[in-house]
Amino acid sequence: MGWLFHNDMLTHQTPAEYIAQHFSHENDTCKATVIATATVRGTIYAAIRNEIKNTNKTYVFCGVFLFKNNKKDGFGYKDMDEGMGPCEVDCPDRIMRLLSPVDDMPSPGYAAEWRTRVAAAKQQRANARRNAKTFAPGDTIRLPEPVQFGKSGVSADRFTFHEYRKRTPIFSPVSHPYFLCRLRQSTLAAATLEA
Repeated sequence: MGWLFHNDMLTHQTPAEYIAQHFSHENDTCKATVIATATVRGTIYAAIRNEIKNTNKTYVFCGVFLFKNNKKDGFGYKDMDEGMGPCEVDCPDRIMRLLSPVDDMPSPGYAAEWRTRVAAAKQQRANARRNAKTFAPGDTIRLPEPVQFGKSGVSADRFTFHEYRKRTPIFSPVSHPYFLCRLRQSTLAAATLEA
């Protein structure tokens, strides 16, 4: 499904509150209830309990909602569920723990593959945090592939660690020692510390 937009931005409720209210509904065949939400940057992850009335079957799946809420565009969202295999994989543990096993879902689609990618992304973030905690000023790291920094023309695969700025590690390419930069956690997860 594509994006749905309202002309005005939300001001009296958060996007997550809107999603929880809008996607909790009941009809003759089923009842859907949003039991928890989590907002991670521009994405809302929602644990949604779905009750199918004619079979008394109940399961909880993850709804994934991209959203915008600003004066220029108004409020808009794009809804997906985990069975569609969305690209967004930063779903917090507290939502993941509420989900039913994939085998309990009547139409799981790509849910198992999505959950595997969520777990892999979590592990990658943990690796990046672990790597970040071991840096000392002057340490040199090597990446498996060079990183290109936009229009600057700087590209490098070896970096020297300088300092932390509000817990963010600051580096410079070995080949450009005056070019200070940050590296993404996913990039740092693949880094190796040189002796």
